[in-house]
Amino acid sequence: MKPLLLFLFCLLLWLGTPDPGYAMVRTTQEAPDQILIQSRHQLKDNQRSVWQVILFARQQELQLRLVCFPDRYHFRHPDPLVLETISGAKFEAQDDFPKGETVTNVGQFNLLPVIKEIPKDQRLILTLPLQEGDIQVLVPAAVIVEWQSVIQQQNLIKPS
Repeated sequence: MKPLLLFLFCLLLWLGTPDPGYAMVRTTQEAPDQILIQSRHQLKDNQRSVWQVILFARQQELQLRLVCFPDRYHFRHPDPLVLETISGAKFEAQDDFPKGETVTNVGQFNLLPVIKEIPKDQRLILTLPLQEGDIQVLVPAAVIVEWQSVIQQQNLIKPS
């Protein structure tokens, strides 16, 4: 009986421990008056491929970088990223990958012009413009809440 209880206790402890690799927020001082804040997540697309999704904010800049591993998909630069709310509202974020440094399996998009339109606590569907055909990544509501926190820390939008 005791080994079974010990096994069940260990199993519950293991299942109740959050995955430390799921999300990470990093703050880096790039210069005396410039802070970079990043939110990193591993999210799956509708084809079950894993994407590294990085939101980074610095002085009047808000970028979303998407990277697929391994080099399975290739972005159609300079096509925009489509963001869709669960209510069906759609927005486009322009391709903002540094010119001359384009890497086909990396997309980077300017979210600053559209961030005020995105609901603060609802999931979001990203439609990625890929050479192989558009695919979708679902961004959970908890990630959007974290993004809003990063944005407020950088004073890019005022809390409502």
